[in-house]
Amino acid sequence: MKSKISSKDITISGLLIALGIILPFATAHGIGVPGNILLPMHIPVLLAGFLCGPFLGGVIGLLLPVLNCLLTGMPALYPTLPGMAAELLTYGFVSGLLYKKTPLHKKKWGVYPALIVAMISGRLVYGIVRYILLALDESVKALSVWDAVVKGLAGIVIQLVFVPAVVAAVESGFARTKKSSVNSAKNLISTDAAVLAVIKNGEIVKTYQGRGVVPAINALEDGILNDAYIVDKVIGKASAMILSLGGVKGVTGVTMSRPALEYLRSAGIDAEYDVLCEYIENRTKDGMCPMEQTVKDLSDPKAALEAVKAKQQELRSK
Repeated sequence: MKSKISSKDITISGLLIALGIILPFATAHGIGVPGNILLPMHIPVLLAGFLCGPFLGGVIGLLLPVLNCLLTGMPALYPTLPGMAAELLTYGFVSGLLYKKTPLHKKKWGVYPALIVAMISGRLVYGIVRYILLALDESVKALSVWDAVVKGLAGIVIQLVFVPAVVAAVESGFARTKKSSVNSAKNLISTDAAVLAVIKNGEIVKTYQGRGVVPAINALEDGILNDAYIVDKVIGKASAMILSLGGVKGVTGVTMSRPALEYLRSAGIDAEYDVLCEYIENRTKDGMCPMEQTVKDLSDPKAALEAVKAKQQELRSK
């Protein structure tokens, strides 16, 4: 399942790029503290990894030193820029990879191991690039990674304090906004004003009516599911698999079947429910829903969608 870059991630990335240009200029020219002491460019890059993931974290890590070099002349084009660009790319990529793509983001203190490993990895990459340049060009000054760490100790302490605090504050704000939107969607469902609601950036952007898997299929065909949170009245495995095809981030079911819950979690999709049942019943309440039965033994969401549509056609023909 491929995920696309969300508008939220683009907005955050733009803000962090701006911060990554302003901070180095303000610390070096405003208060006269060299960048290798406070490491001001590291903070927005690490935040990019934690908040936007490894791809954008790496891109911003590579982009910021190049932009600062072009705009302010710092870091110097040679020999400093190659090592710093590799270092910051590593910071952004590793922090995002460890925090977004592993269970660390679900741990209370998960940001700290991801941050520490990213910081160590970045410094090692910086040292490696610097020594490669030294091997190619004897005029390049040899670098002691330990000296680099000592010089940047104040900046490292700031990162260890500031980055986790910002990540926690931003995620808390997102969580509150999401909870409010989910509650609003549940209210719509409880009054039969909707069966399925699509939430993006903390707002309900579209609602659907219909029976069974029809709302999920309609939402998929509308191309609105990527990076969305879904609130659905009834979530069986068939609906869960269809929604996963659209790239949803999370699903809340007023009622959810156990197979749906297991599938969503195995696909790395956040799943919540009010009522959990063993399976979704058919309309006569004397057996399993035909759509749930159809995808019971399937694991490929594309195959599941084809099977569901074939089953719909079969039921219509009867």
